[in-house]
Formats: sequence, structure tokens, C-alpha cells
Amino acid sequence: MTITNTTIAGLAGSERKMDVRVSVIAQETNELVQSGLTATSAEVQALANGGPRKVTLDYLKPISGEAFNVTTDNINQEGDIGSIEGSTYNAMRLDLNYALATTDLTQIVTQYGKQGDLATALAGHRNAITKSLFFSTLVGARAALAANTAITHTVATDWDMAAIYDAIATGEEWSSLFNVMAVSHGRYAKLQAKNDGFVAPSDVNTRFATYQGFTLLKTNKLTDDEVIVGRTGSVGYGEGTAQQAFEIERKANGANGGGGDILHSRFSRTIFPQGMSYEGGIPTSAAQVKTVLEAAASWEQVAPDAQFGFRFISFTGV
Repeated sequence: MTITNTTIAGLAGSERKMDVRVSVIAQETNELVQSGLTATSAEVQALANGGPRKVTLDYLKPISGEAFNVTTDNINQEGDIGSIEGSTYNAMRLDLNYALATTDLTQIVTQYGKQGDLATALAGHRNAITKSLFFSTLVGARAALAANTAITHTVATDWDMAAIYDAIATGEEWSSLFNVMAVSHGRYAKLQAKNDGFVAPSDVNTRFATYQGFTLLKTNKLTDDEVIVGRTGSVGYGEGTAQQAFEIERKANGANGGGGDILHSRFSRTIFPQGMSYEGGIPTSAAQVKTVLEAAASWEQVAPDAQFGFRFISFTGV
């Protein structure tokens, strides 16, 4: 089935209006943002909006809560003096783009049946890319932290919530902030079938299912025996808009002379686990993006274990 006399300009309207509509819908439906995992700052947002694609950012090292002085009556006895220290970590921006031809848009319209769904589809596409990139960063971070037993846990049982809570406890005073659980699609189905704390989105009119109080995210980067637990604000996140975020290109001699249109979609993302420094290179091709993000050598831990916002758990039992 085709739609005759349908052009991208007719479906999209003005390029500027399309940018506004897609951005609004994408922000409202972004799983990472809506789950509470992300946090941003002026520096991270500035990186997302342009300039060098890899920059060094500053952070303050945590001050020990175990060091202090006890006052005495000896005025000549001086107390120990600590210090506030800073350090740096690296973060990278990915400048992304995608092109949709007239035939692709025709499929969107025939599938969903109304023009307004074009903006929804484009927003969903952006969010799907964002989510995929995020989980690739976690694959790399997990590989880099494989030997860190405070963060990476291997448990010789089947799925066990007690083991998950034990892993979260290593977050010390930040442990109560761990409230998001990433699982495979298969594990999601198993939790749904267990009926021991699974709440479907439709039951509470939310975007997410929950399991025993944890917001659930699904990913194909995990097996059914793996889980990643994250806490509020554990992802450094920035969204950048290209100078020409949407652009319609007319190819008069395309389609063997019949003519055609291409809609170019451009956007930037900065995504990294808080407490990890990106040490990899800047990808220059689509094939390199997942390779560098998922490599252990691309990530170095800079935050203390307790402050790191993720725990990686693998169940090896049957």
C-alpha cells in the first residue's frame, strides 16, 4: 500500500516546528529521564551543545566522615587539618544523525494512520538510540569493574532479592537511592509471572512497571540471569540540538527520476555513568560507536565504590 502525492514537507510541516514537537515528545517519553536515573549540570549540557567532543570536567573528591578532632583544654594542641581536593574525569559527546526517505515515512503513516504520529515516531527513534547507547556504556563500565567485588557481584543461586539488597548495601548511606532495576526482556516476563510484587504500568497509570518497589527498565544487553541496579542521578546526561536539527532535502532525480524527499534528523547526546571517566577514543563511524562504548579499556573508575551509582549482579545458579 502506498500513499500518493505524500511528501515529507507535507507530513512534517516546517523544519523548526518539527524540531520543537519532536523535542517535547522525546523529553516526555525518555525512559532514562523519567526513571530518575539521569542528572545534568551546566558543564555536561555545554558539552552536549557543542565544542570539542571529548572534554575534561572537574569534580570534588568526597571528604571522609571518619576524620575529626576532639576539643581539649590545651590551647597549644593543634588539631589535624584535612583538605578539600578536586580531580578530573573525561566525558564524550556523540553527534548523531539519521536520514528517512519518503518511503520510510509512508510506512509510518500507513501503520499508525495519522500525520501527528510522525513526530512521535521520530521522538521514539531518538529515545531508542539514547537508551541503546546508555546500556552500551554500562556494558563497558561493567567490564572495567569486573574485578571490583563491591560493585560487581556473582551469586551462585537463581534470582534472589536478598542478594540484590546485599549488593545495594555496599552503597552505604546512598543505598536507599537505588530504585531502578534493568533486566532482560525474558527476566521481565519471569518477574511478571512470579506475581510477588510485580505491578504493571496499567495498574497504576505510569510509564513503568515496578517490581518490589523498583522501577523496571528492559534491555537486550542483559541475559535473564543478569540485573543492573541503579540509583537516582547515577547517569550524567546532556541533550544537544544541532544547528539544523531537521532538514528536508529534495532529490529531484531520485527514485529513477520520479523524485523523492529525505528528512535529516540530527541530535547530540552525552551519556556516562557518574563516577566513570571515559578513556576511549572518539568514534568516527557507526561501527565504532558500540565497540568503544562497550570496551573495558574505555572506562576508568574515579568515584569511591559507595558513591558509584550502579551494581552489577549475575546469578549463576539454576
